Amino acid sequence: MFERLILCATHDRLIASRWRFGRLRGIEIFDNQPHGHLGFAEFLARYHYIPTYLMVDALEEDFHLEILPHTSGRSRKELLQRKLNQVYRGTTFKAAQFLSRERDKRRDDRFLFVALNNTESLQPWLDALAAQDVPLAGVYSLPMVSQLLLHKLKFKAGDILLSEQLSSGLRQSYFNQGRLRVSRMVQISPEAYQQVSYFHLVETDKARLYLLSQRLIARDTSLRVVVLTPAEDAEQISRNIQQEQGLPCEHINLAQLAKRSGLPLEQVRQLPELVHMQLLARGHRPDNLAPEPLVKTYRVELVRKGLVLSALIIAVLGLLLTSLYVAKSVEDMHQLNQLAVETSQQEQRYKEVADNFPVTPVQGMDLQVVASVHDAIARQTATPARMMNVLGTVMDQMSSIQLNRLRWVVSQDVHFKDEASASAIQPENSAGTGEAYQIGFMTGEIRNFNGDYRAALETVQRFVEMLNADDEVQDATVLQQPVNVSSYSNLQGSTTDERTARNEKAEFKLKVILRPEVEQGVQP
Repeated sequence: MFERLILCATHDRLIASRWRFGRLRGIEIFDNQPHGHLGFAEFLARYHYIPTYLMVDALEEDFHLEILPHTSGRSRKELLQRKLNQVYRGTTFKAAQFLSRERDKRRDDRFLFVALNNTESLQPWLDALAAQDVPLAGVYSLPMVSQLLLHKLKFKAGDILLSEQLSSGLRQSYFNQGRLRVSRMVQISPEAYQQVSYFHLVETDKARLYLLSQRLIARDTSLRVVVLTPAEDAEQISRNIQQEQGLPCEHINLAQLAKRSGLPLEQVRQLPELVHMQLLARGHRPDNLAPEPLVKTYRVELVRKGLVLSALIIAVLGLLLTSLYVAKSVEDMHQLNQLAVETSQQEQRYKEVADNFPVTPVQGMDLQVVASVHDAIARQTATPARMMNVLGTVMDQMSSIQLNRLRWVVSQDVHFKDEASASAIQPENSAGTGEAYQIGFMTGEIRNFNGDYRAALETVQRFVEMLNADDEVQDATVLQQPVNVSSYSNLQGSTTDERTARNEKAEFKLKVILRPEVEQGVQP
């Protein structure tokens, strides 16, 4: 998880380095020849399980500016893939890098399409990776990594021409506002190494003329040249370019860059590409050129490691919870043993005190029964005052209700009936709930009844609703309406007989059940 293989492929060789915890651990170089391919296969056999990142310093690359409608998310991905397939039909390694948005009303997106046109020199290394089933994380272009290098060195504004003298040749890349626009690779002949300062001067002029011909810059553009070279006279090279070409030029101090990257200076002088490989090893990666099938093994391995990590986290959490439960169990067992000891001590003390009790004519169990009966009698002490207060409060609000009779009982049976033979004492065979209820049977009539039975029914119904609204009342129901509303009764009388209507009474009967009172402890 903390170890990576960083590969840099050029037209004639491959640089393989192993990094662990962001530090360089070893370098091996393989020529692009059969014996080099065999050596690389043996190298992969030792490290085939390590995630691998491949950086390509290709001779033949294509950079294409494309303007597309502004999209986002999945729509952008599908649009870019479709456009890349149209522009680079049959090309395997390609990617689109976002540059900026247009300033017109449409605000279209500007992209740089990058592709490797010729991968013939790259194929043997890819075949070796596939044969060992190495988890290849991605394929990256070296000029795109150089863009990240410039950002770390704080070169972001204006027009910049970066000249990098690498082990494979001179790489010149043009950046506008910190974004890569075009790049080219020039091989350095053995004779040119003897006059490297002049070689830089000539190639810088060629690069400027090329940018002018492609209309990437204007003649009055202030092009800034940045030189990265392992040559001892780097300062002289930048001074010559500034004097001969009239362009502002500065060089990157290779010693400071190597120290900042944590790399040995001698290795950086031999292989300046190590600076770019260090960026990849530490997670600074540009857009990936590799298609989905090439990185499938890496993604499967990433999912596998994620599952293993999740399982380890769950196992650790399980162990922590188990240890907590075991500690809690031990603590509870200790407390239980302590309580058992205290209980034994209390029982011993009780036995000692009980043995010293004076002799009484009444047994202790009999005294307990007497006390229980006393408490029961005290709890059953009740008066109809509570029932009368409830009925009186509601009747004060309804002057048309006249009370003729009230029967009050205390019973555990909420279905107690008002029968002539029934008593206020709970029958022994009734289904009691264990709590005593105050039950009232109220018989009354409507005062000044004029024969309007509809009004009488509404009055009684309102009276019942007001009773049920009282917090003291558990239930209030009508046992008898002021008029017989049964469908089996006979209808008699005349609607024109006013005298008969005045003599009739609108009597009704209610059953009111109060909620049980909260029991209070009986004081001795």
